[in-house]
Amino acid sequence: MVRQGREGCEGQWREGREGVRTRVIAGALARWRSGLRRTPHLTSSHLTSSHLTSSHLTSSRALRALALALLVTLCVGASAGEAPDAAEISPRAQASIDRGLAFLASTQRADGSWPGQYGDTTGIVGACALAFMGAGNTPGRGQYGKHVARAIQFLVRKAQPDGLLYQNGMQGMPMYHHGLACLAVGEAWGATQERRLRDVLKLAVQRIITSQNKEGGWRYYARAADDDLSVTVMELLALRAAKDAGIFVPKDVIDAGIGYVKKCANARDGGFGYRPGGESGFARTGAGVLSLQVAGDYRAAEVKNGIEYLLRHKPVGAKSIDDWYFYGHYYAAQSIYQAQGMGEWGRRAWQAWYPGAVTELSAKQRPDGSWDGGHGAYSSAMALLVLEIPYRYLPIYQR
Repeated sequence: MVRQGREGCEGQWREGREGVRTRVIAGALARWRSGLRRTPHLTSSHLTSSHLTSSHLTSSRALRALALALLVTLCVGASAGEAPDAAEISPRAQASIDRGLAFLASTQRADGSWPGQYGDTTGIVGACALAFMGAGNTPGRGQYGKHVARAIQFLVRKAQPDGLLYQNGMQGMPMYHHGLACLAVGEAWGATQERRLRDVLKLAVQRIITSQNKEGGWRYYARAADDDLSVTVMELLALRAAKDAGIFVPKDVIDAGIGYVKKCANARDGGFGYRPGGESGFARTGAGVLSLQVAGDYRAAEVKNGIEYLLRHKPVGAKSIDDWYFYGHYYAAQSIYQAQGMGEWGRRAWQAWYPGAVTELSAKQRPDGSWDGGHGAYSSAMALLVLEIPYRYLPIYQR
């Protein structure tokens, strides 16, 4: 356990992260103190139960959380106390988040899925789990802890023996779902250290690795064939989450993925195409930039050029966003948030972008707390993940 935590921590140090915030340490200390007063042991049977609650936490689990917190402190030193971002959660954003999470909770089915054509797919369930976790909930802990547990349980049940987080008959393409579901399992494993999640995650990561083609990319199906940027980005984010949680990911896999993404960049306008040589688009550019950032290439020329391309679009610029509004905002907001590490220029970009995104997204929210953009609960989950970025609960969001 300590070895895995050290690997993840050293990986973050090598790739230039600015640090883990002090409230992460404080939270681990609080869980440790709380755990000393609890004795039941969290087992796989609890994870597969819809009744998973905080009472299942153990003192041994809490002690491991404390050990990891102390290890992170040693790794990042004074940077753990970095100041919060200037663009924080406004009352308007908080109200939208509260209503959106309440909607997802009220519409979740008993088996952990959601209604609608795509609601029982692993990708949509994974996105919804991430939306809950993005507000500080983890399996069995927090206001929506039981909803996270149900969603993660659903993903575990759908895992195939070969690691694929997808079942035949689901709507949509397998590797889209696999990437999102793997990202959710990776964040849940990092928060709980539940052995069963680790086993599912390791197989899912291996499935991604074996599906990478010779160009460094991925596409719709779990085989090394053709490629496109949208699927490649999802797999790179999933690999980053797994690596952050302590799962081994070969460096050459990440390097090949970075190489592919850079081939999709267009020097003429700074944007990214769907495939190398393709026309630039807002959603594709946000995805391409973020994938380079989470892979550790924070200061690549393609990153700055891509951010400048995004800033020419609303809510900061004049250009309207093309197709895939929520998908595009999800990646664009994260990439601009990460750009703060590039200095004052990046900080100003985020301080302009996030309030504008809050204004747009809150205006689009429906009375029941949802957002309508197709694919069922997916649009609501993506909107929430954008609004929740300043919380910094998900490691994938931390700079």
